Amino acid sequence: MLVRLYETIFITRLDTEADAVEKLRLRLAKAIETDGGVELKLADWGKRKLAYEIAKQKKGNYWYFGYLAAPAAVKECERQLRLSTEVLRYQTVRLSELSQLTDFDVEAERNRVVGLTPEREEDEEEQYLRRQDEYRGSRGRRDDDEDEAMEDLA
Repeated sequence: MLVRLYETIFITRLDTEADAVEKLRLRLAKAIETDGGVELKLADWGKRKLAYEIAKQKKGNYWYFGYLAAPAAVKECERQLRLSTEVLRYQTVRLSELSQLTDFDVEAERNRVVGLTPEREEDEEEQYLRRQDEYRGSRGRRDDDEDEAMEDLA
């Protein structure tokens, strides 16, 4: 079976539940395995701000999907992504030329894609809350004194 190495990055809505992403992963895996391909990894890259608004969404959840598949399977995967209401955008990149599946070291490819998962970044809300906690911590017990002073004034 002739296959290529592919990576697909897709962005889902923030309100997408884990079950919906798992169902999407199963549909993609089925499309790949039907044509004799192999799923390497699905990784959650976390919430990020979008470069521009897409379907009235300013943030999205990024996902990485690496796999070995025939070109026909990629078309089916992209069709599944296009039909999904949870997916805002996707892009597939071909990383290798056509080769026999046996020519690929599947375990080595799985180990390679593990290193592609970036560190999870804080979104703006998490940064705001962390900074607010740090600020309160640096001010010491003054908050209690100010609260008592405000109560005395009332």
